[in-house]
This record gives sequence, structure tokens and C-alpha cells, in this order.
Amino acid sequence: MNKFSFLLAALCVSLHAQEAKPADTKAAAPAPDVKLTGSGSNEPKSYQIEILNLKNVGEIDLFQRYIQLIKSQDEELRRQQFLLENALTTPEREARGHQIAASQAKQKGDKEQMAKIFGAFVIDRNLVVIPIKAIVATPLSNEQLAKLAAEKDNKKDNVLTAGDKKFLIRNTIAGQPEVEALFGTHKLITELKGRLQYLIEIQPKLTKEDEKSQAEKSIKETQELLGKKLEEFKKAYEIEYSSELVLTYSEIKIAGVFSEEEKKALEAKAPTTPQAAAPSNAPAPEKK
Repeated sequence: MNKFSFLLAALCVSLHAQEAKPADTKAAAPAPDVKLTGSGSNEPKSYQIEILNLKNVGEIDLFQRYIQLIKSQDEELRRQQFLLENALTTPEREARGHQIAASQAKQKGDKEQMAKIFGAFVIDRNLVVIPIKAIVATPLSNEQLAKLAAEKDNKKDNVLTAGDKKFLIRNTIAGQPEVEALFGTHKLITELKGRLQYLIEIQPKLTKEDEKSQAEKSIKETQELLGKKLEEFKKAYEIEYSSELVLTYSEIKIAGVFSEEEKKALEAKAPTTPQAAAPSNAPAPEKK
């Protein structure tokens, strides 16, 4: 089987699998504040405890930037440690050691800053994101923004600002299953459009009649499924799907994974789970 035949067969299998269960996009109901996560009788018990509730796009963006920054710092520290372990000379080892110390100090400062903004419970802990609300928006040009501002019934809450860009909020989706269904449908449509483009591109290159016939069949099936999903998207979210659409969380809950001992200590200190509110004007993390 040549490369085209193998890829074509894989695409067909995937297409039929998705068509067989097209409506299965709902996620499980939101987890309670405390949930047992240990899976084996010999594994230590662990619990998901809600530690943060972020209620606007700015707070969520800031949180994500801190998470990404610390993750990239961890990766860089692992790279520096590898270079240190493979250093051939004493001067090189000393230089690598100083570099690691500086990177560790920088990360320590960033973690302390993040802890001040979001609470100490978010540092060095496995985190679970629970989506609560999301928005569907489209980009606004300066001309469109000026026209919108001139309208009598214009509401500033309909405009989302992200950096120097403006977006018109077209719909707000609430509920974890609904938000995850939104992102799942968007992802599936994107994948189907990419698959259709690929099939259309390879079909003329196929030389065997059975492969050409199979490709034509797959193109037709993909077009039908894509059309169905586009119609479902329009009906569910009251807007036609477009590559310009922007989907973003507007409210999320963050749960941390705690050991049984940590959970007992928290319960002894206070009857409620730890919470921390992120101020909307909190400083953004400095880039490396």
C-alpha cells in the first residue's frame, strides 16, 4: 500500500467513526469542589479542590500567560541541567551552574508574583481547568468600531478588547458541557475542512481507479458531514461558522489536586475551600 492509499484509508476510517457518533460532543457534568481522583487501591488518595474562579477574559489571559511562562522556564531549566551534566571543562560547568542559578532565581520571583495575584495554592501543583462560560466573537476594524460606537443602542459590553485588537461579542455560552461542546464542534469543523482540502488535493494525483473512486467517495462524505456540522453550528450558536471567529473562555474555575493530608489541613483551618481573586489590573509577567 502506497502512502496515498494508507492516508486515504485512515481518513475514511476516521470519517466513518465521527459520523457514527455525531452528537456525542457533551462533556461530563462539572465536578464538585472536592472529588476523589485516586484510581487504584494502592495509590494515595488525592482530591480536586476549587482554588480559583476567574470571571473575565483579562484575568484568564493573565493566568494562562503565567502558566505558559513557568512551563517554558521549567523546560529551559531542564535543558540547562542537561548541558551542565554534559559539560567537558570546569569553566563550562561553572558557567552553566551560574546560568541555572540565575534562571532559578528568575523563576522563583515569577512564582512569588503569581502567588500574590492568584494565591499560593496555584504554585507547583497539578491544576484542572473547568470552563464555565465562553464567548464567540468576530474581529472589528477601526471603521467598524467607529460605526458601532455611533449607534444609539450600542453597548460597550459587546466589545472585547485583547491587546490592541477589538472584537464584537456575538454570543455567550454558559455551562461546562455547553462550552466544551462549542470548542469540540469548532475543532471538528476545522479538522473536516482540512481533511476536505487534503482529499481534493490528492485525488488528481492518484493513478489507480479504485483509489480515485475511494477518494471521490470520501470527498462526498466529508462534504456532507461538514455541511451538517456547519448547519448545527449556525443553529446552536446563532452565527455562521467562519475562520475569523474567535472563541475564548470568559469564566473558568481552577481546581488543584491535593493529597489527603493537605485536604485535612485545609479543612482544619477553614470550613470552605481556598479561594483567591485575581485583580483585573494585575501586572503581566515579564518575558524572558
